[in-house]
Amino acid sequence: VVSTQSTGKSFTDFEASDFWNWSTFTDYLQCIVSMVVVIAFLTYLFVDSTAYVESIGTLSLCTESTLALPQLFKNFSSRSTQGMSVKMVILWFLGDSFKTLYFIIRAAPMQFLVCGSTQTLIDILIFYQVLSYDSDVRSK
Repeated sequence: VVSTQSTGKSFTDFEASDFWNWSTFTDYLQCIVSMVVVIAFLTYLFVDSTAYVESIGTLSLCTESTLALPQLFKNFSSRSTQGMSVKMVILWFLGDSFKTLYFIIRAAPMQFLVCGSTQTLIDILIFYQVLSYDSDVRSK
């Protein structure tokens, strides 16, 4: 007899300890759609609030600036950068450096400079890892 009950973790279980460890792709979609709906509703309510709009902007900048952190941590924990290309990391660094330079030239608000500098620093750390770990096995 085949059971129709799911034994995995589900978004609708609302267990904090299982957050982002769900069993199906549908659970991830439900979470993303829920977050979009909540943020859209809050934005509709507080669109005229400068503090809200700036907070959302800063949160998004901070999120973008830390996108490479999981790669940095994975490299550190495995002491390996196997499969990472030196060229790719150099291009990351150049892109983030030029973006940060653009923010400086355009006198962008401080959060842009901080987040751009954070991205560039993470790129430098990953570049160091690529040069330090598995130099004989990494892809060129």
